[in-house]
Amino acid sequence: MKVLSSEQRERFADAIARVGHDEELLVMLSRMVAEDGPVLLSSLRDKVAAADLTAVVEAGHSLKGMLSTYETGSPVAELQLIIDAARSGDDEVAKRIMEKQYPLLVRFITELQQLAGCAAQEPAVI
Repeated sequence: MKVLSSEQRERFADAIARVGHDEELLVMLSRMVAEDGPVLLSSLRDKVAAADLTAVVEAGHSLKGMLSTYETGSPVAELQLIIDAARSGDDEVAKRIMEKQYPLLVRFITELQQLAGCAAQEPAVI
């Protein structure tokens, strides 16, 4: 059953393939991301700002894993750069990458909220 718009089908074609072309499953999974993604992104941003590098690795890995169903390229791929910087102890690099990628990640999570049918909710991240 087709549940996505043609634009969403085109935008998330790779994600649809990853879930066996089950659009309903993809939408169901996006509801979890719509709820948990903003919290994880906010936590990651806070941990990067505090230079809590062990927590950056954990939060970054969790967020990347959650978002990788939908996108393996940018901006999700750049989460690995933040994780790598934290692992190497370079909080300044992690901060620079986070600053650049944060608005892109917000936009991406907002897209997933729309996919989940949550467009009427609060913005992705405060």
